[in-house]
Amino acid sequence: MTQVLTMRIDSKTLAAAEARAARLGLNRSGYVRALIEEDLKDGKQRNRPRFSSEDLVGKYEGIGRAATNVEARTRLRSKSRR
Repeated sequence: MTQVLTMRIDSKTLAAAEARAARLGLNRSGYVRALIEEDLKDGKQRNRPRFSSEDLVGKYEGIGRAATNVEARTRLRSKSRR
C-alpha cells in the first residue's frame, strides 16, 4: 500500500524538478520517488560532515553560505598570523 508524502518547495526548484522529470520521461511523483529509492538503495547512511568546532558554527561566512571547516580554519590561521 502506498502512502502520500506532502512537501513544500519553492517555485523555482519545483519548475526545475518538473523539467528534469520531463526530460527523464517521468512525472513529478515518479521523479521524486526515483530519487528517494536511489538514495536508499545502497543502504549506507550518508552522514553530513559535522563542523569541527561547534564554537565556530556561524562565526564565518563563505560565499553566500556558512563557511566550511576548511574556510574557517584558513581564516583563523590568517588572523593568528597578524
